[in-house]
Amino acid sequence: MLKDDIDNLRKSMGTLPSQKPQKNYEYKNSLETCYVNLTSFPQNYAKSIVIAATSTWGNGQCGPNDGCCNKWNKLTPQNRYRVVLAALTGNTLPLALENISFQFEINGVPRHTFDQWARTRLATHQSIGCRDNSKIDAPFILYSELYEEIESSESLKKDFVEWVIKTKDLYEKILNTGRGSYQMARAVLPMSYNHSFTTYINFASLQTQCNRRMMACEEGPIVLMSWKMRSEIKNKVSPFLANYLRPLCDKVKKCVYHGGAEGLTKYFSNLFAGCGRWEDEVDYAEFNFSCTSYEKLKNYVEIVGPNEWIDFSENDYEKLSDIDKKIFEED
Repeated sequence: MLKDDIDNLRKSMGTLPSQKPQKNYEYKNSLETCYVNLTSFPQNYAKSIVIAATSTWGNGQCGPNDGCCNKWNKLTPQNRYRVVLAALTGNTLPLALENISFQFEINGVPRHTFDQWARTRLATHQSIGCRDNSKIDAPFILYSELYEEIESSESLKKDFVEWVIKTKDLYEKILNTGRGSYQMARAVLPMSYNHSFTTYINFASLQTQCNRRMMACEEGPIVLMSWKMRSEIKNKVSPFLANYLRPLCDKVKKCVYHGGAEGLTKYFSNLFAGCGRWEDEVDYAEFNFSCTSYEKLKNYVEIVGPNEWIDFSENDYEKLSDIDKKIFEED
């Protein structure tokens, strides 16, 4: 390849050293910067789930008109709905929900939020690095509570701004040494620098992630990000699917941060108090406030109340949105 071709690639990727991005000392509120975009999703999620969920039933013959094939075409829209509802509520083999996947692109979150999200199973993640990319122009993305404290305290703000300046200047100084590189300089980057990534995840795994990450006992950026992912699916794919992305506490209708599903780990995770969405069983916490505030998040994303979810029954086809009915009625 010619140098011009290589430079074009690197310039497009942001990895061309001669670009010299502009250094800044910005720090921002993570609730203001969190960006979530659903970029890829199945054309007909219901058909994929129905075919998978019903594939183990039939007479075992191999012809296209036999009992084991083409079940989607043989079912009425109402019965297609019943099969999908069974899968979403755990009444079929769970693998059917792994047959539909979604790709999201994320930006404006701290690096530590990605570390939380990347723990999920049955998903792939493509995370922007700090080895091949300069972070001299990356703002620091802060917990909203920290941002508010800094902005309200002259003394704290003075110390924090001094730290930001020293950190960025030190990063730049390392880059400008004779052997300086992005890889070397990243040793002084904080976990709060702005991060972006894409994630490709199947619905079963997304449900598992949302069970935990939509609860207010998690850090603000990932709670907001998870609720935004739900909203993307609701607005671009299916309100019906989005209805089954909800916090675990709302599923079991009790606080699980200090008890319930947490089991013995309730004795390890007493950092924060319960959020008040459900009554907390334990009256002990290191910090007497919730990790994240749903009231704050409501300014940035739709938050469904604990008793506002729709508990669909097998005869509730007519409660579906027109978007979902259209999907169930496709050939």
